[in-house]
Formats: sequence, structure tokens, C-alpha cells
Amino acid sequence: MKINKDSSGFTYIEILIMLALVGVLFMIVLFDYSGAKARARNDTRTAAIKNIRDYIEIFYSQNTYYPSLADMNNPKWLADNLKKVTPDMLKDPLWTPNNKVCTINGSPELLAKSQLGCYGYDPTNGGTSCEKDDTTCSNYTLTATLEAGAGTYTLRQLD
Repeated sequence: MKINKDSSGFTYIEILIMLALVGVLFMIVLFDYSGAKARARNDTRTAAIKNIRDYIEIFYSQNTYYPSLADMNNPKWLADNLKKVTPDMLKDPLWTPNNKVCTINGSPELLAKSQLGCYGYDPTNGGTSCEKDDTTCSNYTLTATLEAGAGTYTLRQLD
């Protein structure tokens, strides 16, 4: 039996080139997958902020003022006044009970200004705080910090 030296298997260079190509393809797929997850979480954030705004606007149409930040962070007040807004609706997709920045007694808390993992709600009366007299809130800003450098999603009261 005669062996032809020219028909041997792959060379080390060919194997290294193939491994490099497979690695590049793997990185492209991995990067696209993680980007898709971030986009999905951003979509969840924008939908949540829109839903919260809708219920706040219904409250305003019945009461002629917007809730204060303290009201929105009070589960009993929410249950009595904004029945459809549950503490779970206030959870950013990256929120966890271990997030000490925006957690009260294991429930999510809105901040005056959002950050990644926490939604923001800033009610005012003509640009000044309305926390002392929470029936004077005439404006608000709802915010969600988006991932992957997408900025901040902001909604304000309907005019």
C-alpha cells in the first residue's frame, strides 16, 4: 500500500484559520444575542412607563391633580387610588430586591430621577416640589434609563 504524501489531512495553519473563523462567528452571534436581550428589556421599560402614565392620567381626570412621589411609593395609597398600578408594575426589568437604591421593604420604589434598574417619577407644581401638599401636583415626568447607550425614555403629563 502506497501513501501519497500530498493527500495528508489539514495543516496546522488551516486548522488555526478555521478556529479563528468559528470564534469570530461565535462572537458575532453572542454580541447580537446580548443586544437583542437589552432591546427587549428596553421595550419592556417603555411599555411599562406608558402604562403607568395612562393610569396616572386617569387619576388626574378624576381628581385634577397628579399623585406625589410619596403617594406612588406607598402600596396602600396605590391600592386605594390607582388600583391597576401594582408595585410589580414599578419594577424595572433589572430591578432586584437586593437593589438598595430603589427598594422599600422588598418592593420597588420610584426615584425622582431614574437610573438603570429603577424608574423615575418627578411630580411638580409649576416646577417646584409638591410633596408637602400632594394635592397640588400639576406636572410630572416619568423616566426609564435604557440599556446599551440608548439614553433615557421620558414621558410627561398629557396637555
